[in-house]
Amino acid sequence: MVLPVSTGPLERIVCEGLPEVTSFSMSVSAEEAARTANGEFVIIGPGVPVLPGQPTAVTASGELLLTGYVRDVNTTYQEETRSLSIGIVSRTVDMIEASAIHPSGEILNKDLVAIAKELDSYGIGIETDGSSFPVEIRHKLMLGESGFSSIERRARARGALLYDTPKGRLKIATKPEGMHAGTLKRGLNILPGASASFTEEGRYSETRIRGQQSEGGEKQHLRPQTKVRDSGVTRERVLILSQEGEGTIDRMRKRAIWQARRAAGNSVTASIPVSGWRDDNGRFWSPNWLVQVDDDYLGIEGVMIIKSVSFQQNDKTFAILSLADPRALGGENPRGKTSAGYGAPGVIEAEYEDE
Repeated sequence: MVLPVSTGPLERIVCEGLPEVTSFSMSVSAEEAARTANGEFVIIGPGVPVLPGQPTAVTASGELLLTGYVRDVNTTYQEETRSLSIGIVSRTVDMIEASAIHPSGEILNKDLVAIAKELDSYGIGIETDGSSFPVEIRHKLMLGESGFSSIERRARARGALLYDTPKGRLKIATKPEGMHAGTLKRGLNILPGASASFTEEGRYSETRIRGQQSEGGEKQHLRPQTKVRDSGVTRERVLILSQEGEGTIDRMRKRAIWQARRAAGNSVTASIPVSGWRDDNGRFWSPNWLVQVDDDYLGIEGVMIIKSVSFQQNDKTFAILSLADPRALGGENPRGKTSAGYGAPGVIEAEYEDE
């Protein structure tokens, strides 16, 4: 028996220092470093009650969702109506857009987290999930480069995600943060309009990472290579990438695994609208969190990871979850009933070539 679905209870949205909210939407992603929000607000009296750059914090029923600044203000009126639209962005936007200020432009013998903290010119704040990273012999800041752009180059090679927190800090993570309570199930809490996509685009039978070490003259120093096979691709398709930074085998192996896992994970995605903004334990749906999905119409039964969330509230409250195989964000093979269509990457092999 299929039960009717309904939208969740209305959240009480408050934007600090701004007028009353009449409708609201917010997007947050594990693959973007700044969450954004847009809303319609009550406007009365002459003038405009808010200006771009004004600090604000967004809460939903008392819980923090976003800390940042007013980005855009738009107002208009007709003969009998008047409107005020406001865009809001996370405070991490300054680390993304503004150039990093560093006395020398060069950082020596520090890991990714320490580099990020040194390039945090605007006091955004850096958080991690506890992962450790190898020391980088030399990190060079390009002229005019933002702190985010600079560390993002290192993050790719380290298999790390960069995204913001509700407090407006930058988080560095290499694994899913947790598992949401409950199951997303067709006919129960999945709203009409769900969709899924299965693709081979971006997947390769073999991914090779090539690099070079700064010291040593042997062939394993001059042109080391690691190779990873994806058993889910049955014909020969090879991708060759260069290693950012020092080309040690351990670092290149991690990059190869990350590349192949993400490609395999992104081959199975779903867009699922759900009732309300929270899971069965009252936690807001969050990027880089796992969730159990059971939808026979989409052919998905297993654990997926949330890549991004779009929160929506007008006369109804719902969220649209962008989901993928957990490997898309560095997680493990879910091994659910749908996993037969996207086999996990096979054994990692390291080999060396002359320059």
